[in-house]
Formats: sequence, C-alpha cells, structure tokens
Amino acid sequence: MTSLVTNSSENASGRVNIFTVHTENEFYNIHVPSKALVDMYATPLIYLVGFPGNVLSFLIWVKRRMRKSSGCYLAALAMADLLFLSLHIVFELNNVWNHPLLDMPVVCELFPVIFLGSQYLSPLLVLAFTVERYISICHPFQREKLCTTRRAVRVVISLYVLAFSLCAIQGYFWTYNSETDACEIRDEVSAAGTKSLWSIWTWITEMLIFLVVPLMVLILNAFVIKEARRLSREEEARLHGKQRKTSATTVTLLAVSFYLIITTLPVTIMYAIYFSFVPGNTLLTDQEISRDPIWQSHLTYMFIRAVIQEIGTTHYACNFFIYLITGKMFREELKGLLSKLLCKPLADKTLLEYRSLNTCVGRSEKAVRVTIRKGGAEKQEQAHL
Repeated sequence: MTSLVTNSSENASGRVNIFTVHTENEFYNIHVPSKALVDMYATPLIYLVGFPGNVLSFLIWVKRRMRKSSGCYLAALAMADLLFLSLHIVFELNNVWNHPLLDMPVVCELFPVIFLGSQYLSPLLVLAFTVERYISICHPFQREKLCTTRRAVRVVISLYVLAFSLCAIQGYFWTYNSETDACEIRDEVSAAGTKSLWSIWTWITEMLIFLVVPLMVLILNAFVIKEARRLSREEEARLHGKQRKTSATTVTLLAVSFYLIITTLPVTIMYAIYFSFVPGNTLLTDQEISRDPIWQSHLTYMFIRAVIQEIGTTHYACNFFIYLITGKMFREELKGLLSKLLCKPLADKTLLEYRSLNTCVGRSEKAVRVTIRKGGAEKQEQAHL
C-alpha cells in the first residue's frame, strides 16, 4: 500500500503530518470505523465460502467425465481462485490486522508477484473460455479444431505464464527496507508520483485486466447470446413450435462470465475515480479532519470502495454456487463425491464392526462345537461302562 505521508512531516508553523502520528490503518480505523468492520468481518465469510467451494469445484472438474475443454478452464479457474484466497489471507493479516508478515527480505519482493498474478488469472481464464464458447456457438465448423481439451490445457498454461510475467516487475518495485524494517516501494520508481514508473505500470496493467478484459467478455457474450437465440428460433420453426434449449455448459459459462463483469467493473470504476476524492491537508489534526469537507469526502469514498471491493472479491469464492445452480451434471458429480467422502468412513466402520462381530460369532461357534464334542465323548464313555 502506498503511503500518504508527505516528504515533510512538519511545516514552518509547527504542525505535524497526521501520518507521523498514526499509521494509515490506525488513521482509517479512527475516522472510518465502519470500513475496518467491513475489512475485518466480511472477508472471513468469503474465505468460509471460497475455500471449500473452490476445492470441491476443482475435484469435480478434473474428473474424467467432466474433463472437456470447458472443464479444463473451470478447473484452472478454481485453482487460481484458491491460490488467490490463500494469499489474500496473508495480505489481510499484514494490512488490516497489522501482523507484519511481509516485512522481510525475499518475501517482500516475491509476494506482490504471486499475489497480483493470481488476481489477474481469474479474468484471463474467464476471457479464454468465453472466446472458446464464442467459437463453439458462432463458428461451429471451427469447433472440432479449436475447442479441444489439449488446446485448452495449452491456453491455460500460457495464461498462467502471462499473468505472472505481467507481475514480475512488481518484484523490483517492492523492496525490504532494513532501516524502517518495512516492505516499501522503491523511492526511484515512485518519486514522480502519478507519473512514476510504478504508477504508470500499475494503472496500465490494472485497467487492462480489470476493465478491458471484462468489456471484451461482455462483447463476446452479447454475440453468443444473439447467435444462441437465432439458432433457437430456427430450431423452433423447424420443429414446429418446440424450442431448442441452450446447453447447460453455455448457461454455466455465461453465468460465470457475467458474474465476473458485475463484480469487477464497479471495483475498477472506484479505483479510476480515486483522484476525484483525494485526501485533504495532512497537517490538520484529528478534530479538524472530522470537520474538513475534503477529508470527509475522501473518507466516505474509502468506505464505499471497501464495500464494493469486498463484493468484488466474491467472484473468487462463489463460482461453486453458479455451477451448482446451472449444471445438472455438476450436481450429480458433487453428490457422488460427497457420498464417497462421507459414506466411506461410515462403511469402513460398519465393515470393521461386522468383522469383529463375525470373529466373535466364529469363536462362539467353535466353543459350542468343542463343548458338544466333549459332551458326546463323556456319553460314549458312560455307555461303554
């Protein structure tokens, strides 16, 4: 996170910069306590839903029955979302809960690369399977050639490489400062402010991934829906009123891509308008800030952005429910997987109890046979006498 501390912490009048009195987190916790509540208590709910949902999704999409080209993309998406949520925990602990997990060499430089790369993967993978669905619906004669599982695997690997390559330079931007014992942006790449290399690179990549990519997905979806409706009308006319249903796979992929658009674009817009709600004079006191209209406008913006950002994070966690609602085959595989996971321990326990019971019964039968044999021998001896 970039610092709001100016180069001069004290001016000629003796006023002290507010960010030398408070850290950024402390400052926003004091002046926007509702923002802290959103960060601290909404995010764990996303983890609670996202981790099991993505694990189950991955296990289902890699099954042989589901391992078509679209299944490859969705399995890769579940894995990318799982990686992002795992790293997001570290990010939240460091920036929201004030546990300095990143303030150490190597970790400071490596974390932004992996964290941002995993964040970029989700939109890129959604774009990839949207392109495939566009080809499948709008150019059906190219389907056999371009929409194969092998090609999907290659595209997934390429997108992983692309996402982490775009973020590789972040490992140079961020560095561990041994004097302050903190993970910071290098002075030489941030000294020019909004015209600095770090600012320009970050804005270009963020706008590319979170604005251009979702808009491309939206445009391709519009073509897919238009063509699907045309095919449905033609089929209806050919079958004398019986309407052709859109495939479950198409419905699932459309739902996932639209959910990405709905949750991503508002976050991008909020970041884009940041400079319309910049912080006020940092030399004001806490009491003056609470009455300053510029600061109050900025603080309101930060709260709204926090809420929208939490909603935006849900697309890394909630795809499981889309699959569950739109995919009959997914529901069947989920039922089978859960039955296997939940019933196997019960079956093993029942089998163990059966074997124990069988052993006890066997021993009892053996004891009875021995007793009978002894009794018969005694009777024969008495008869002989």
